[in-house]
This record gives sequence, structure tokens and C-alpha cells, in this order.
Amino acid sequence: MAEKFCSLRAGDSWPGEQENFLYGPTTLLFSRTCAKVRVVVGGEGSELPPGEGLPFSEIPGQAGQLAALFQPDDRTDQRPGIVVLQGPMGIGKTVLARKLMLDWAHGRLCRDMFQYIFYFNLGDMDGAVERSMAELVASEWPGPPVPVPEILSRPRSLLFIMDGLEELRPFLDGPDAELCRDWAEPRPLAGLLQGLLRRSLLPEACLLLVVRPSGWACLARWLGCPQLVEVLGLSKADREGYFHRFFGDRASARAALAAMRDNETLATLCRAPLVCWLICTGLKQRLDDGEDLRQGPLTATRLYVSYVTSQFRGRALPQEAQLRALCRLAADGVLAHTTGFNGSDLERHGLSVADLKPFLATHILLRRGGGYAFLHLTLQEFFAALYSAMDVTQSPSATHTVQDLTTELEKYSGVDTSFLSLAVHFLFGLLNPECVRLLEAELGCHTSPRLRRDLLLWAAVFSGSATPSLRALSLHHFFFSLYETQDSAFVTEAMDHFRDLQLVLWSKVDLLVSSFCLRHCRQLEKVVLHVQREVFHEDSDEPELQAGSPAEAGPQTLDLTASRWKALYSVLSTNATLREMELSFSSMNDLCMKSLSDQLTHPDCHLQNLRVRQTAFVPFACGDFLLALIGHRHLMGLDLDLLLGDDGMKLLCEALRHPQCNLQYLRLKSCALTEACCPDLALALTCNQSLSHLNLGGNQLLDSGVQVLCGALSQPECHLQKLVLAGCGLTDDSCQDLSAALTSSRNLTRLCLAHNNLHDEGVKILSTALKLPECPLQRLTLWSCGLTSVGCQDLSAALLSNKNLTHLDLGENELGDEGVKLLCAALRQPQCNLQALDILVCFLTEACCRDLSDMLILNQNLRSLNLGHNALKDEGVKLLCEALRHPDCHLQRLGLERCQLSAACCQDLSSVLLCNSRLKSLDLAQNPLWDEGVRLLCEALEQPECTLQILALWREAFSEDAQQMLKAAQESKPELIITGDWYSHDAEEYGFSWWLET
Repeated sequence: MAEKFCSLRAGDSWPGEQENFLYGPTTLLFSRTCAKVRVVVGGEGSELPPGEGLPFSEIPGQAGQLAALFQPDDRTDQRPGIVVLQGPMGIGKTVLARKLMLDWAHGRLCRDMFQYIFYFNLGDMDGAVERSMAELVASEWPGPPVPVPEILSRPRSLLFIMDGLEELRPFLDGPDAELCRDWAEPRPLAGLLQGLLRRSLLPEACLLLVVRPSGWACLARWLGCPQLVEVLGLSKADREGYFHRFFGDRASARAALAAMRDNETLATLCRAPLVCWLICTGLKQRLDDGEDLRQGPLTATRLYVSYVTSQFRGRALPQEAQLRALCRLAADGVLAHTTGFNGSDLERHGLSVADLKPFLATHILLRRGGGYAFLHLTLQEFFAALYSAMDVTQSPSATHTVQDLTTELEKYSGVDTSFLSLAVHFLFGLLNPECVRLLEAELGCHTSPRLRRDLLLWAAVFSGSATPSLRALSLHHFFFSLYETQDSAFVTEAMDHFRDLQLVLWSKVDLLVSSFCLRHCRQLEKVVLHVQREVFHEDSDEPELQAGSPAEAGPQTLDLTASRWKALYSVLSTNATLREMELSFSSMNDLCMKSLSDQLTHPDCHLQNLRVRQTAFVPFACGDFLLALIGHRHLMGLDLDLLLGDDGMKLLCEALRHPQCNLQYLRLKSCALTEACCPDLALALTCNQSLSHLNLGGNQLLDSGVQVLCGALSQPECHLQKLVLAGCGLTDDSCQDLSAALTSSRNLTRLCLAHNNLHDEGVKILSTALKLPECPLQRLTLWSCGLTSVGCQDLSAALLSNKNLTHLDLGENELGDEGVKLLCAALRQPQCNLQALDILVCFLTEACCRDLSDMLILNQNLRSLNLGHNALKDEGVKLLCEALRHPDCHLQRLGLERCQLSAACCQDLSSVLLCNSRLKSLDLAQNPLWDEGVRLLCEALEQPECTLQILALWREAFSEDAQQMLKAAQESKPELIITGDWYSHDAEEYGFSWWLET
């Protein structure tokens, strides 16, 4: 048994390689959970597998050996019955499984746990042949006699390892088979496997399943809650150690590691054991040819071209037809998600066994069971890409188009891209002139002159395709593909189609690739970057130049990282059209912010709007960034959502006071500011001639801080027009200062005091200022300020005197029906100029609707009324509809979200829609109208007399029939918008969310 499993994979050892990764200790990092377990061969838990999507959240882990996978759980004392070893193709799952077999056979592992372990390579088995479990076990026994009854009579001491489940697609995709319960009963392979997985056959035996992500998705329906193990590949230490063992001499190993240090993409690929060997072979070939690995960045395509061409040196080259047929076989396999090929596959592609000899001799192809497979999936992907790139002189009609691979990338993105993404990267990489030269000189293979044109055409289509979420996911692969070309002219031309970009940087690899692509952008207008904490990890994938000499490598690593941040942000100075940038950080460091600061001060930076958001709860202490804003002539909008603190605010105020500062919009929401920063800010407000919008929401400025700010607001030199002080810890004590500012300021037209405990006493003081004719305020937000009906008395008096106030937001205050009655008394008067009133969540009932109805008929100015989240019920809405049907009602916008309405009021609402030509926007979301209510509304919506433009309903809350009725109504009126988000369609003159966005 030990002899059988001493090589990496069944059937073949590595070409020219005596040593493989099965020897030596294998450390795992894992966390006990029935949901997910993170595993790294070698001991690092923060790395990501190549070709995979977003990383899982960090899970607290513990180190252990392979045997720990089956140790009893500390909480339940139960041994896991099923362990799923999951990871992309070639990451090392089979290495782990076969190493377990080898160590068990040598008595080093699991002997006290399992008396028998059987390894089934399912890809080599004929699924149609009926056999019993006893026969299956006997077929894997080293030699006669086979003690089958003894083995199967003790299932608790049995472990079955099942590898290659993906090769049995009919089994995975087919229906549930009849359960098998007898190990002596012959069944098709699918029946036996389902019996084991569904625990009807030998339920006490343990199972280790080796699967790719797509295989796990198919198996999940049968497995319940297994222990899921994600294999992340070789650790950095193991990779570096292998480089030294492979190259032998220290100088060559250091040169290869230095090359890897410049390209994290290759370091990522090297997590797969066989790919690590393959890349080392390609690097060694370049060194043997006398090349300097430091000249230009190495790409995966360049190394694979070196590897493939080197295998044919000194051997007869394959004929063009043989190479083309092999490439087509590889391409069809990639698109079909298969890695094994049998005789019928060869025949279909015009290949004979003799045609395979050049590829078998070079170990590009391996015999596997009764068929063939490529040495590794990445080699299959390389030849698949070559098939799309070849300039075929015979039977050109047989060639795949470029779109065959690229469109499949989008189709499978987010599912299991391990079969496809690298093939597309290779396809772009084959544009590289050095790769083209090598293929022609060494292999006699010519690439198509149409390849460049076709890929540029696809890039143009891609830039304007798909939904934002799909595009964001595919953009990650697209950038990696562009990086493979290392062709500046091509990348520049490809990026010319993009006007805006949204990128997520998950690792240093993403930083490298994105910086390469962004510096070739010429037409960008907006870029959004989300930078995750893994990008800043000190324990990166960059190999040290000298083992055991971190101090020597450290400065070079820092320089390299700084150069990449500089390249990333160079888009600010090299792209003359870029006007808007949004940065979101899970973490940050000085190198990152210093590079951003340097580019902001560049004379060619024309950025107008900048938003920086930090999700990590750590202080922001990069003065360079704030100092870079001093004298920035083009920047007009700045939005900071980070822990700036009072010290940071002091520097920012210095920038605001600069005579060349043209900042108009400043948002400092939740920036950890206190009253201590207010003197500096007050001084800046009186010096700055451009700032008109200021949002200080979520900062504890308190009454004392606002008192200082109000002193500046009262000065004629202050040009502020919009001020947000939401959630600033204010009380009624601040209202006297605010009132003085309102009467002294000539410019302040919008004020938000939401989420402050002003209470009725504070509103009484503010109302005194509102009554004065010199008060310029047009919009006032008092959302959640602790008001009651008492405060409405003072506000009503103010509404009768004030000629400027047009918008009043009193949402989330306990006004009650009595408070609305007082407001309506003022609104009925002709001298009241209010145009929009928001009384959302104000504890209203149907009792207030008669007052509202009478007011709507008499008021000639009110255009928007939001009554959402109040228990108006059907009776209340019927009263409102009386007013809405009246010819003197001028209301254009009505909010009735979650007002406890039913189908009973829909007849009245429908009649309004047919006779009221002024009503343009209606919010009925979150009301149980049912199908009958929707039917009544749709009948009115489809009539030509109905002029409604926006209707808010949650389509998903209704039946399929109701959704079809809404769809038909919208199709009959193309100008009609039926949406679940009413507020996103607010017109500026009636929008109440200005203070949330400012």
C-alpha cells in the first residue's frame, strides 16, 4: 500500500522529479465547525487559493496534523463522519489525500483510529458496471486473499477516501437513486455512492470526499452538515523551501525567488504543488538560457510558454495538425468542465494514439486509467487558449473564436472559475511579443494576426455589458488578463472604453494588477476602490531575497509596495478626465496614504470630488493627506468618513483657510470630532469664500461647540448655505445660539438638527427666529428631536409668519393627531408658503385625516405630503381621497408607505388616479393590498386619463399574477415608474433626504 501511494498521483510520477510534496510534515490550520474549516498545507491561514472568488471571513484556528481532521469535537465528543476536502483543481487536495494514505500505510497516522483505509479514484471507474461494495473494496486490496467480511463487519474502523467525483457528472446531476443497504448487493456505481453519502450503506464508516467547489455544490443535498475543509495550498515557507531544494545552488534559488517577489500572481499559482514544480522548471529554463530574470515582469503565460517549448528541445516537434487537434481537445474540455479524455474523445478530435506520442513523451499528457489527462489543469487551460490564438493554415473554420472562452468566463463567473479564468488570462498573454517569438521559433506555432483585434473588440463590448455586480466580478479577471499581455499600447487601447470603474482589492496581487491597468487609463471620469485589510498584511506572499535575512529584504519590500501604491494613484495625474474618486479602506497605512497625498498635490491632478471611507475602527493619523488638500484648486467636494479626530480637523481647517481652496462641499460624518475643533472650524468658515455645504453629523460637538460655530455663521464673511448637525449631542440650550445665527446669516437656507434632544422648549426658541422676516431658512429638518403636539403650536405660528420656509421635516416625533390638527390650522391659511411637509412615523391615526383633507382643499402651495408609517388605515385614506378628487387640490406627491392599508381603499385611490391630473408620485409600499387591490390600481393606471409618473410598491410581496398585472401596466405606460424605493426618485424640489446625502 505504501508503494502504491508514494507518488503524487496514480499512474505517473512527476516528470524528471524524484522528490515530491508527499514527504515531510504537513501542518493544517483549521477551526472546528460543521460549516467551514480553513486548511493550509504548511501552516498559514490568511492566504487565498488561485482562481477563487472572495475570501471567507477569518475563523479562529488551531494547528494540527492530518489526523486532526477526524478528531472528536471538543463540545460534542463526536468524530465527524464526513469530511469534505474542497478546493479548486490542482490546489493539492489529492496530495493531501494520498499523503494521508501513505502516512497511514507507514504507521505514522490514524492507525489507532482506522484499521482500514480505501482510496477510490472514481474518475477511473466505469459508472455503468454493476458491482457490490464488497467487490469495490476487493478491487482496491493490495493482493489476495481479501478478508472482505472482516473488513466490512467493523465499519467504525473504516475510512473511504473518494476522489474525482466531478468526473461522474450523471451521478452528481441525476436524481436520487434507490438506497442501497447491503454491502453484498450489486448496484451501479451511483447507487453505491449515494448509499455511502446518504448513510444507508455502512453508516458508521468515515468518508473523506475530495471535490472542487462545483462538486461540493452538487453533493450538499445528500450530506447534511459535514465538516467542510477548504484547501488553500502550499504555505509560503513550503514554497520557498521547495525553491531552494529545486534549484540546488543558492544563487539560482535567490534569483528565482527575487523574480517571484516581483509577481505575486506567480506566487499565488505556486500554492498548487504541481504548478510550483512547473513554474520552477520554467524559471530554470530561462536561467539556463542565460536570461536575466530581473528584466521585465514575469507572467504566467511567459513561464508556461518557456516550459512547453523547453519540453520539445532535442525532440521531434508535433505536426501542426497534431498540435491543433490537441489544443482543440483541451479547449472543448475546458468549456465542458472536464479533465479526462477517453478513446471516443480522441476519435472525435481526429487524434490517434500515435498522435499523442510527442505529448506523452514530454509529460504534457499522462495516461490515466483507460484514458488521458493533461499533467495539470493549468496546462490544459494553456493549450485551450493556444487553440483560440492559433493562426491555423489548415481547416481554419474549425478554430474557436475568441468569444468562445471570454463569454464562458462571464457565464461561469462566481460559480467555479477554476476551469476558465486562467485560460482567458493565457489568451491575452499570448499577445505578448516575446511569447509569440518563442512559440514560432521553438514550436513552429504561429498566432493569428486577428487575435489583437478580436480581444480589443471583446474589451469594448465588455466595458458596457452586464449588471454592475457581474461586471465588478468579471472586471477582476479582465484586469488579470490585461496584466498578462505586458503590452502598454494594447492595455491603453482596451482601457479607453471605460468611463467609470469599481474595483475591490483583496490582496497584494490585486494591488499589483490594478495599478498596472489604471496607469494606462486615459478616459476615466470616476473610479471607486474598495481596499481590504489583506492588502496591508505585513506577512505577505512576497518571498524574501535571503532566507533568514528579513532585515535585508525589508526595505526592498517597502519600496516595492510604495511603488505599487504610487502606480495605483498615478491615475490622478495621468488621467486628465478623472473628476471623481471614492476610496473605502478596511485598513490603511502610511505608505498608502502618502502615495495618495503625493498624487493629490501633483500639478496635473484635476480631481473635483473625493470620498475616503474607513471601515476599521482605528484612528486616522496621516497628516500628509490633509496637508495635500492645502491649495488644491480643483477639489470642490470632500467626503471623509473616518476617525479624523480634532488633530486631523486642525490640519483640514488649515487647508480650508488657504486662499486657493475652492472646496464647496465638505462632509465629515462620524469623524470623532468634539467641541475642541470648533474654534478652528469657525475661523475657517469666516475665511473660506467657497464652502457652501457642511455636514458635521455624528460628531459630539455639543452645545458649547455649536455656540462657537454659530458665532461664525452670524458673520457676513461666512457663505455657508447648507448645514447638517444631525446627532451632535445638542439640547435646547443650543437653540438660542442657533436662533441668533438664523436671523444674522444671509446665506443659510438649509439646516438639519435631526437626532438631537431639542424637545418642545428648543423648538419654541427656534420658532421665534423663524417668525422674523430676515430669517432666510428654506428647509428645516427636525427628525427625531423629541417633539410633541406642544411644539406644533409654536411651529404653526412660525409657518404663518415665515415667507421663506418651504420644506419642513418633523418625522419620528410623537406629534399625534392633535399636533397635526395644529399644523393643519396654519396650512389652511393663504399666507402659509410651505410646499413640502414630512410627518413620517408621527403616531397618527385616521382621526387626523379629516383635518388633512380639509387642509388639502384650501392650501394652494403644498405639493408634497409624506404620511408614511402611520396607522391611517383604509378609513383615513378614503377621507384623503375626497380631497384628492377635489379640483382645488394641488398636491403632486403623497407618501402612504406602511399605513396599514388594504384592498378596501384601492377603489378610492383608483378614482383619484383617473380624475387628478396633478398627482404625479404615490407611495403605497409595505401595505397588504393583495391581488384585488393591485388589480384595481392597474385598471386605473392603464387608462389614458391617469397621469401618475411614479408608483411605489414592493412587487416581491405580491403573487405572480399581481406582478404580471403591474408589468402590463408599466408596459402600457412607458413613462410610468413602478419601484420599491420611492425616495430614490425624489425630485430635488421635494426631496427630504438632502441631509442624509449632504
